[in-house]
Amino acid sequence: MVILLLRSPEWTPYATVIRLANGFLSAGVRVTVFVMDDAVLGLIPIHGRGQESYPLFPVLAAGGELVVCQSTAEIRGAGPGSLPPEIRFETQVQLGHLAGSADLFLPFTG
Repeated sequence: MVILLLRSPEWTPYATVIRLANGFLSAGVRVTVFVMDDAVLGLIPIHGRGQESYPLFPVLAAGGELVVCQSTAEIRGAGPGSLPPEIRFETQVQLGHLAGSADLFLPFTG
């Protein structure tokens, strides 16, 4: 399963997407969350709370995969050196490949 998330963590459905991903993970489904645009902000730790405080951390902790669009992350100040090493940087072309090969593709674009 691939979930595409475009909106910022302040967007009400953002937390719902995290719970949805964790629900599928607990059922044994392989989940990849691809974040781009303002959703990238969900990979940045909350100031003063440590590296594991970023909003999307529960997905990673439950065994999910987090992938970020490199071009939209870098313009938001989230380059490879500023994010946890478990987060993979990819391109929008790779998103197309992921979506095309997934059993289920869920875009949350707002």
